[in-house]
Amino acid sequence: MTTDPAQIRKKFLKLAKILHPDVFGRNTEEKESATKYFSKMVSPAYQLLNSDRERGEYLATLRMFAQGRKQKDETPTLSSELAQKLYRIPHEITYKQYVEQVSPKQYETLDSIMEYTATLSELNLVYLLTQTSLSFSSGSSTASSFDNQTTIAEAAPVAKPAQSPALRNLNMAELFINKKQWSEASKELLSAEKLDPNNAKVYALKGLVQMNQNAAAIAKASFQKALKLDPKEPTALKFINQVSVTTKPPEKQPEKKGGLFGWGKK
Repeated sequence: MTTDPAQIRKKFLKLAKILHPDVFGRNTEEKESATKYFSKMVSPAYQLLNSDRERGEYLATLRMFAQGRKQKDETPTLSSELAQKLYRIPHEITYKQYVEQVSPKQYETLDSIMEYTATLSELNLVYLLTQTSLSFSSGSSTASSFDNQTTIAEAAPVAKPAQSPALRNLNMAELFINKKQWSEASKELLSAEKLDPNNAKVYALKGLVQMNQNAAAIAKASFQKALKLDPKEPTALKFINQVSVTTKPPEKQPEKKGGLFGWGKK
């Protein structure tokens, strides 16, 4: 799994936008489905792939799973035509081609997600069972692992870090921040704060938004709160010293003149 983390993040933010419940034209049922797919499939996959340690553990688990299945010499039950073709003539290049053919279609519509996820899962399974080594190259395993929760992962689960209930809002906020859409980012962060009030990243991003909205004093307070919750919070550490809060000197009171109409001033 050697794909650039920046590419993984780019794909994740794209899917976060596609599956956002407020996408125009969706009814209540579709919004609920989009939220479920994001929280159950996309977000956990990103959490795993975004950590070098978790990714390494996941790959080791896949190797163990493949070895166990090979020792049992079991023939997998495959429904998709592509997976059946790959099993008959297995090759890493063919696997990549099939994944690249299917993965762009996976999130085109909410109705197609499970169909293409199942196909990708079967392609992953065949790849694991037919390859002598699992040295995934750029673009192959990341696409398949990130775009779906595979049957392999279900058969050999890997412990995942705790996930913030505000993860969706945080990711959308970062997406808006990258586009310098400060008001939209602020709305997402307000929702995130309600869902996860002790999350240092929420306040760090709030500080970044406020800093760009010329609210220096409020931004400084947000950065300070972020660092109080997590002294190593990177965004807060990076920007807190860039916030300059200037204190206006007290206005000079006009001199009072003595006597009537100023007469009698000494």
